[in-house]
Amino acid sequence: MRSSLSITRVLRRSIEVAIGLVGLIGVSTQAMEKPVNRPNILFILTDNQPASIIGTYGNPEVRTPNIDRLAQEGVQFNHFFAVNGMCSPTRATLMTGLMPSQHGIHNWLDDRQMANWPRDWSAIAEFRTLPVTLRHHGYRTAMIGKWHLGQPWEPSLGYEYWVTLTIGHTVDFWDNEVVDNGEVKAIRGRHIVDYFTDKAVQYIENYEGSRPFYLQLNYDGPYLNPPTNAGPAKNRFYKEYVGKEFKSFPRTAFNENMARQLLEDEKHDPFVVEKIFEALMMHNDPATMANVASQNTLVDDGIGRVLDALKRAGLDDNTLIIFSSDQGNFYGQHGLWEHTVMTTPSNLYETAMNIPLIFRHKGHIKASRKTDALVAQYDLPATILDYVGINDVEFPNSPGRSFAAQLDPEKAPEGRKSVFFEQEETRGVRTDRFAFWMRIEGTGEPELYDMKADPEQTTNLYGRADYAAIVSGLSQLLTDFFERYSDPQYDLWKGGTAKGSVVRPEMFKRLYGDKWEPQTKILPKFSPGEEGTGPKGAEEE
Repeated sequence: MRSSLSITRVLRRSIEVAIGLVGLIGVSTQAMEKPVNRPNILFILTDNQPASIIGTYGNPEVRTPNIDRLAQEGVQFNHFFAVNGMCSPTRATLMTGLMPSQHGIHNWLDDRQMANWPRDWSAIAEFRTLPVTLRHHGYRTAMIGKWHLGQPWEPSLGYEYWVTLTIGHTVDFWDNEVVDNGEVKAIRGRHIVDYFTDKAVQYIENYEGSRPFYLQLNYDGPYLNPPTNAGPAKNRFYKEYVGKEFKSFPRTAFNENMARQLLEDEKHDPFVVEKIFEALMMHNDPATMANVASQNTLVDDGIGRVLDALKRAGLDDNTLIIFSSDQGNFYGQHGLWEHTVMTTPSNLYETAMNIPLIFRHKGHIKASRKTDALVAQYDLPATILDYVGINDVEFPNSPGRSFAAQLDPEKAPEGRKSVFFEQEETRGVRTDRFAFWMRIEGTGEPELYDMKADPEQTTNLYGRADYAAIVSGLSQLLTDFFERYSDPQYDLWKGGTAKGSVVRPEMFKRLYGDKWEPQTKILPKFSPGEEGTGPKGAEEE
């Protein structure tokens, strides 16, 4: 006997087919592509989760069986890199294929400034984005989870179904408010990761099948930041980790740079000083380590429930699943916790920049394969469109290029020779051998690490005569890249501004004058078929 869920789905699909394109509720009919046989897309994005804390990426202590299963059933990218160490800039890049110096978001959008932003401000609405492009090509679009790209009250960037937090960053896993398709709801006494899982399962169960869906599931965990991840946790997996040794969590002295900032607290934003103090309290603390591990397992459990829902709905074989994180956080490496901006100058250490990426599409992508090809977040939007056969659009001025061919082991070309990232005053390039960072003059010295001989990045080789030629070549590579892929209005290295906020505005005021300020202008929204704005750039050699 069919379940009532199956009967309901069949009835809904029959009605949808009968009325044809009337089902495109809320979508402009202008140039709308007729739906074709494309796979559904489930894009799971976690928050602050470095690759190194996941089982399939080599962590022996943190239990992530469902993420590990995705890797076993698909392709795991070992060298996938974030463009920035903060959530808002990386999420903007994942939507637009642009660098922070192009889309303008250089730091987390500070919730303390929300009241000063226009009520309907969407930080990247002027650009072509992945969801608006997919919707224009016949996809149903849904966003469930953390947004943090402007005001949350109305759907943005072409999303139809919209469930998100009323604030950007996490302050409590158990006490939240969400906007659920226009209705503000209080979520009390439930972990927010479980709530978002329930909403994703519900969306899949109610899927009527007339058009493929793009579901962006943005988990608000594991997070790794205080206060939620400091000390003991009350989630259901915490007890599994109490008393563990946690050999995969580095035991080091607290970072000297951050300690000095505590001593110089009068020179720094009180908010930053408070976060540094919280990081000090987390450092080498067994309860915090158990908390962090348990939050990772909780997210993994939610992923398992969503995978089960796809299977129950008969959608397992026709859904491309992409798993990744916005960027990583430290959990003891280099004596650090929290983000890349907690040191001054900011850093671009591998723990934060090397993030997970897994593609799974049963029957289409060969399983149990790992690749060391260098790829970057700005490559992902073009790759997704290429994979599903949308080849008539591009993300204007993006440094990204599709690596969809690398999903086929018989056709896989080599990856990039280099990838690039930036954190306000610090810019970096990663090759298969070296990681090199430059800083705005007067804000800090460059750093060079040999990733083959020193994968933990303990020895800065900058300044050594025997590496001078390497530094010169990498410096030129960085300069050329950002000359090509920066918009002058958002290029912080040349007096440009930022959207929303930066961590240390006083640094840029010192560099560019007291009138320098971040901006939150409402710009004309992008419409499908329009050209993007900004300087033209050529694809990287």
